[in-house]
Amino acid sequence: MISSTVQDLGDDEALRRSTVLERVSEGVVALDRDLRYTYLNEQAEQILDASRGQLMGQHIWDAFPESKGTVAQNTIERALATQEQQSFEQYDSSLDRWFEVRVYPDESGLSLYFADITDRKHSERELTQKNRQLSALIENTAQAVYLKDRAGRYQFVNEAAANLFGLTPKEATGKRAADFFDSESVAQIRRIDEQILTDETADSYEATRLIDGEERVFLENRYPYRDEDGTVVGIMGISREITERKRREKTLEGSRQRLKSLFEDLPDSVVIHDAEGNILDVNDQTVDELGYTRRKLLSMNVADFEVGLSSEELRAIWTTMEVGDRAKKSGRHRHRDGSTFPIEVWVDKTEIGGEERFIALSRDVTEQLRKERKLETLTEEYHALLENADDAIFFVDVEQSDSGPEFRFERLNPYHEAATGLDSESVQGKTPREVLGPDLGAELEANYCRCVEAGEPISYQEELEMPAGARIWQTNLAPVTVDGTVSRIVGIARDVTSQVHREEDLRRKNERLDEFAGIVAHDLRNPLNVAQMRTTLTVEDPSYEELHRKKVHEALDRMEDIISDTLILARRGNEAESLEPVSVTDIAEQCWDMVETDEASLVIDDECTIESDPDRLRHVFENLFRNAVEHSEGDVTVRVGCTGDAVLYVEDDGPGVPPEHRETAFKPGQTSREQGTGFGLSIVKRIAEAHGWTVHLTASSDGGARFEFSEITLLS
Repeated sequence: MISSTVQDLGDDEALRRSTVLERVSEGVVALDRDLRYTYLNEQAEQILDASRGQLMGQHIWDAFPESKGTVAQNTIERALATQEQQSFEQYDSSLDRWFEVRVYPDESGLSLYFADITDRKHSERELTQKNRQLSALIENTAQAVYLKDRAGRYQFVNEAAANLFGLTPKEATGKRAADFFDSESVAQIRRIDEQILTDETADSYEATRLIDGEERVFLENRYPYRDEDGTVVGIMGISREITERKRREKTLEGSRQRLKSLFEDLPDSVVIHDAEGNILDVNDQTVDELGYTRRKLLSMNVADFEVGLSSEELRAIWTTMEVGDRAKKSGRHRHRDGSTFPIEVWVDKTEIGGEERFIALSRDVTEQLRKERKLETLTEEYHALLENADDAIFFVDVEQSDSGPEFRFERLNPYHEAATGLDSESVQGKTPREVLGPDLGAELEANYCRCVEAGEPISYQEELEMPAGARIWQTNLAPVTVDGTVSRIVGIARDVTSQVHREEDLRRKNERLDEFAGIVAHDLRNPLNVAQMRTTLTVEDPSYEELHRKKVHEALDRMEDIISDTLILARRGNEAESLEPVSVTDIAEQCWDMVETDEASLVIDDECTIESDPDRLRHVFENLFRNAVEHSEGDVTVRVGCTGDAVLYVEDDGPGVPPEHRETAFKPGQTSREQGTGFGLSIVKRIAEAHGWTVHLTASSDGGARFEFSEITLLS
């Protein structure tokens, strides 16, 4: 194949182009239509680790049987069958290098170009690892992420994807493409899904979708999703909406002669020039990129379109190179219309026909630089988000050991430092136990372990005692996985202390409203019914008018008592407005005079002074004194005093309260008397709690009731 092509060219052109193919940085291979080797250059010999003598005329799969059944075979045979350009990437373990293989068909067979993309692969991996942890912060940000099973049902939809259709992720889960898209889009999605599931390869394409009557364009990246055993169980997709995307398609001429095809179809611009920069030959890519005709270019100098390097800089490069040397430079080419674009150029100094010549292979890197700038911008945006977010963001490194994962703080954002009193410098490299102590540290590590074991984000609420004080946080943890192992945890914690307290206050208010509604609905109904019935009987039976009137007054008095006690509970039962020194003796004696005590007597065991709200304390004594008198035959002794362990007590020698009723005695509406409201002890308990006291009901030494208020502030 090669020899016949050479015969069709002039000796100078054939020699020149053969030399080019031997000097290019890419491996070049030619196969006939039976997939037998007809040509390979020196670079291809190194990449394939085989000599021309071994491979010429041999079938490709006989030479490399280990490649059968791989993506290499699928791609090469597809290019031969469809006569369309194909490409795939391949790793050479012996060279520890990555290559991009581009396959170009023509009527003679196939041309294969092996381009070394190891640097690009390493760069991509570094950028991927760097951005993986940043992407975890905002759950893939605005990109729509989804996971489908083999039947096409969405098993996972992130918030960005669900928002496209006005749904929540939960509402979108379980649906199919037909629930969201038109029939044409559904057919395309199914076709691509089937291809991915069959070939088990990823796919990337642009798609136009009709959403809410509006055409929107997305860049779709879809991948086979595998379970832990490596079986493909579905499809994972990332969809990014784009406003404009241009793809430049390269159509290769299949009818060119074989040697010219190998030279012309190189994807890079090739310029052959002498030591002065005068151009001797160019390929079609150079013509396309610069916009000049081939005839015009052959009359030009490299300095006529290279504007990134001056003429002096170019000649300095050429004069310092020896035959066999290669140099890589960055430059900028100027198009015929005056526009410029950045390039990377590889310059080889070689001999062609006994003359020293330079072969310059250049590549337009506009798109590459745009992507790099975009990634740099994205990194800066993430950094700005981290530095200015009003949430506490932290990074925890995960180290695997025989005893399980170990966690060490790596970084805290400024809000985290201000809210907790910690700082990145002091916590970096330390475990949670070292920073926050064994108890709280163990609690944090338990949550981190849950995140590692789940392998997915988790959320929970926690109350933490930090150097800056106790706060309640709503915390979200997201694992960062590298090579299947969780290597870091990214945490975002939001201070919800005020919200939780507001919710707790609202809950208590609602409970009190329910309680008061029950009182009005239940406890007022009985005396109201009595008053209504007696009023009716007074009219129907005047002879008992006096008796009915008395019963009506009693019912109304009871209603007044219930309303009075309820208002105390509703308005001030949980308040202690102003605390001040209060003489227990004075308050107790004043309250005794306000209660109908009959033959009862009051004894002050200790004259003491405590810190209290005097108005609220009066309600306590009045209710307890009234309770003691009403539950006895009237001849009862009530004793008041304080003990040295900060306990205030009120006790009597009446009948007391049975042990089985002491737990429920403080509940609203609980009473053992027919005429009692059942709120007296409830008021006592509420007022005690408002002071921060604890009240207990027990038996006195005489068998009566004894109320003890602990945790009081005893002043004297």
